[in-house]
Amino acid sequence: MVDPGTVVNVIKQARDRRTAPLILELDLTEGIVETAPADPISALMSMRRTHLRDVLDGLRRARSDARVRALVVKITGGVGLALAQELRESVQALRDAGKHTVAWAETFGEGGRGNVPFYLATVFDEVYLQPTGDVGLTGVAMEEPFFAGALEKAGVRPVFAARHEYKTMANTFMEKAYTPEHEESSRRLVASAGEQLAAGIAASRNLPVDKVRELVDRGPLLADEALEEGLVDRLGYRDEVYAALRERFGDEAQLKYVARYNRTQGLAKKLPQPGRQDVVALINGQGPIRLGRSGRGGPLPSSGPAMGSDTVGAAFRAAVKDEHVKAIVFRVNSPGGSAVASDSIWREVALARRAGKPVIVSMGDVAASGGYYVAMGAT
Repeated sequence: MVDPGTVVNVIKQARDRRTAPLILELDLTEGIVETAPADPISALMSMRRTHLRDVLDGLRRARSDARVRALVVKITGGVGLALAQELRESVQALRDAGKHTVAWAETFGEGGRGNVPFYLATVFDEVYLQPTGDVGLTGVAMEEPFFAGALEKAGVRPVFAARHEYKTMANTFMEKAYTPEHEESSRRLVASAGEQLAAGIAASRNLPVDKVRELVDRGPLLADEALEEGLVDRLGYRDEVYAALRERFGDEAQLKYVARYNRTQGLAKKLPQPGRQDVVALINGQGPIRLGRSGRGGPLPSSGPAMGSDTVGAAFRAAVKDEHVKAIVFRVNSPGGSAVASDSIWREVALARRAGKPVIVSMGDVAASGGYYVAMGAT
């Protein structure tokens, strides 16, 4: 016979779990996957990695969830500048909704470049740094090799077709140094990234931009120096970060990873609906652009995803044909690739727009060359 007291305790514990404060967690050690890869092998290898959409959707849901009291994130160097900006906007919206946000890091760069992870951390209410860590605010640099001299010694004469002076990919093989146009574009990219980092850090840490630039010139900074200059709020280890959260929200507070929270919340809110609902289609274009189907970018398992013109084109045609699709978001994260494949994708984007389906492009960390061209037919 089951003890009635045991049943009551089980029910009470379940009720307590449902009503206990939630502290959401996010670990950026392995970075964030933009989207699930198209091929099964890559998808299997990325199963344990956090997906960007889970994070953004989870943080959006958390804004209106009274149980969610805080977000704690381990910051590392696993994300690019554009993705860091997307995360900053989501964290800021969470703060605006009254949730407490904490970033902690063992180090921001450990003697190397920590610009982007520190930039991301500054949007949080509190920034913790391990006492042995440092803040690698070292400025922005770009390194570009030129192989023409080495190829000349090897008796190789490369031949490329280049469109206009700012199309600089071929310069790597045909020049021994920067052309004026190549240097101009590279300097502007470096300056633009530096300006965005300095402005964002200054605004988040309530510092003048000139002061941030001064600290960049002095970087990297040891933990004590970073604390003294107001770049971080506290020096502490992981256990001290979580102890402070427990002290603030109680020992009964539950920890849950953002991605897992998002999936459970999504399942809970998927109620049966009569008929089909109007939707916004999401089409992902990830990696180098090529003819054919999307998949891995190369023969090795470590090769990243590739954007295939057949796969992306079919997705656009399906979205155009579906009367319930009212708009299309085209996520582009690509360095370019085949000009012919890029043109095929551009055509499908233009046809979707012509069919009355607004196409909105969202660019990831890179939308270069063909990755920019495919976006030009969008609304």
